[in-house]
Amino acid sequence: MNKMGIKWLYQELPELITKGILTKEIADKMRQYYGEVKSISKTTVMLIILGTIGALLIGLGIILLLAHNWEQFSRFTRAVLSLVPLVIGQALALWVLWKRPQSGAFKEGSATFLSLMVGASIALISQTYNIPGDTGTFILTWMLLIIPLVYLMQASIPAVIYLIGITAWSGTHGDNPVTSVLFWPLAAITIPHFIWALRQEMYALRAALFSLAMIICVSYAASFSLGKTWPGSWVIIFPSLYSVFYFLGRLEVNKITTNWQRPLRLIGAMGLFILAFLFTFRYIWQYLDEYSYITSENIAGISALPDYIVTIAIIAGALLLFYDKVKLKNITISLPGAVPLLAIIAYFFRGQSTILPVMIFNLYLFILSLSRMTAGIRGNNLAVVNTGMLMLAILIIARFFDSDISFIIKGLVFIIVGIGFLVTNAILARRMRGAK
Repeated sequence: MNKMGIKWLYQELPELITKGILTKEIADKMRQYYGEVKSISKTTVMLIILGTIGALLIGLGIILLLAHNWEQFSRFTRAVLSLVPLVIGQALALWVLWKRPQSGAFKEGSATFLSLMVGASIALISQTYNIPGDTGTFILTWMLLIIPLVYLMQASIPAVIYLIGITAWSGTHGDNPVTSVLFWPLAAITIPHFIWALRQEMYALRAALFSLAMIICVSYAASFSLGKTWPGSWVIIFPSLYSVFYFLGRLEVNKITTNWQRPLRLIGAMGLFILAFLFTFRYIWQYLDEYSYITSENIAGISALPDYIVTIAIIAGALLLFYDKVKLKNITISLPGAVPLLAIIAYFFRGQSTILPVMIFNLYLFILSLSRMTAGIRGNNLAVVNTGMLMLAILIIARFFDSDISFIIKGLVFIIVGIGFLVTNAILARRMRGAK
């Protein structure tokens, strides 16, 4: 039972005891079995948010003040001033570890401040002594220096900064796939912190923020670091990525039930639907190579291995997660993750006919929509039913605009679909009222 359910049960126990449904002894045993439900107060959450924002503003303010008066100082003064913010940040972090080791707000704020000061000090020292180097080298050095803070301070904001930084660094080497593919092992350094964040009580604040940053950075990095040696492979790579996101979001680590607390599941499912919907259009398969992002004929042999290894690892991970869910025989959960497998089949058969991939994904979305509606009807969940009906309506509308059927027939079909929405909602609403 999830924590919200346990809280509800504890609230109901006094009434159940009063009505004689349960005895006090049984109620005490239930409390002992489920244990205490700890929750993070709104005050604590606000302290963490305000502390982090405050650290960001102070750090940026110091950088701006130094930049404004920088040329007026001697070289020695500039060197000292370059290190002062770093020393202050380190002293603050040590004080927090010593005096406030249990305070999430202080740890996040001090770690964020120190992360910014590391970058500022590197930039100022480099400018003072004219140390040669490009933007990519500066970003990578900065990120590698702050990653220990993620684990030392158990802070998620520096982890987000790190992900954004290595994504930017990888982007500066977008024309060099051998270098840009290093984003993936660098990003993997944050996985232990992500697992730790999933296990914390403060799931909504830590893991949700980190998950969102991961989705954005990984998706962006994949667009220029993978598929350079495999034309058209984006139709398999991106469904595999979003399938991994979706299945990771399905993990029952903390029994969280709301979608906003699980951006991996929500965005993963949405991404899979959008990609599957795009694959229902014939021109995607007709001009697949032309829509592919840059490939390089100069990358072959050993230099192509990192690209192949990471790509195959992502695809294999998606397929293994899909197979693991299929074994549970829960079609509602496993069906969204079938997109990578179908994309592989469609990719290798597209040369024979572009109609086959289109038929595969039209049929898939039709089945997916019906499964959502069926699951919603069985569970008396109006939101799930409407989601399935909306998916089916989008598919029908797309096919009608994609065909030469007359406007009269199109209009009639739209009316029928609209009536179907209203009737289904009315029936379900009546059933749900009757159940209450």
